[in-house]
Amino acid sequence: MRIKSFLVSSLLLTFTLSCISQTITGRIIDSKTQEALCFVNIGIINTAAGTITDENGSFKLNVKDIIKDAEVQITMIGYRSQSYSINELLRDNNLIKLDKAIVQLPEVVVEYDEEIKKVGTQGTSLLSGVCGWGGTKFGEGNELGLELDLGEMPVKIEDLNLKVHKHSFESSMFRLHIRTIDGELPDKEILTENIFFEITNLKGWEKIDLSKYNIVVSGKVALTIEWIKVTNVIEQRLVKMNGSKQGAAVVLFELNKRNGNVFTRRGSAAQWKIGKGESPVFYITTNG
Repeated sequence: MRIKSFLVSSLLLTFTLSCISQTITGRIIDSKTQEALCFVNIGIINTAAGTITDENGSFKLNVKDIIKDAEVQITMIGYRSQSYSINELLRDNNLIKLDKAIVQLPEVVVEYDEEIKKVGTQGTSLLSGVCGWGGTKFGEGNELGLELDLGEMPVKIEDLNLKVHKHSFESSMFRLHIRTIDGELPDKEILTENIFFEITNLKGWEKIDLSKYNIVVSGKVALTIEWIKVTNVIEQRLVKMNGSKQGAAVVLFELNKRNGNVFTRRGSAAQWKIGKGESPVFYITTNG
């Protein structure tokens, strides 16, 4: 009886430890101000596993079936990134402090002219489609965007324009990213501050004013938008897809299948994918 009891206890202990190790939890704060940091990216490198912190800086990441020495990457625009193994975070209520990144920007002179230029994909073709996300949680930290060729001279970005195909929510929040391109794929972040914006229209063009951020860039860059959160599903806006009889909540954008390159990433630390000869219908206007 003693042996049986010991075996049962051991099995229960093993099961409990296994359950505990399926999820990483914690809170992320600013190292100096001690304030909670919302919408920080937490991702497992080279996988689609990832999440973002909520408004209180808290996060929960499912690490089931992932090796315990896999690397967890924590990133946010304007802060120094940090990395940990899953093993290092397998405890309750991790408190992670991020340091602000000190960025010294070179002085750039922009020669303004009266012509406002549009760069990107401004419309669909005869062969068109859609791209985006479905559901209320699936897209957290996912990115979607395109390549822009801004030329050799620095220009200031005035606004971003997105062609919405269908939008099932009262509002959807996104974060803007602009990165250099290494080879064919997005590389280093150019932005030094977080730029969040919301979409509210059922369909049609959404224009986001970027003039106040003084974004000056040149050359080829990758412009992407990152799915942050959605608010309130509107039943009348649900979309039936792939032959389903039930409607689904979606955020979909027009896709031109004859022009440009589309970049996608299914998680903040996942590998980038490129779709050649197609791009989301996004464009910017520039001055300079």
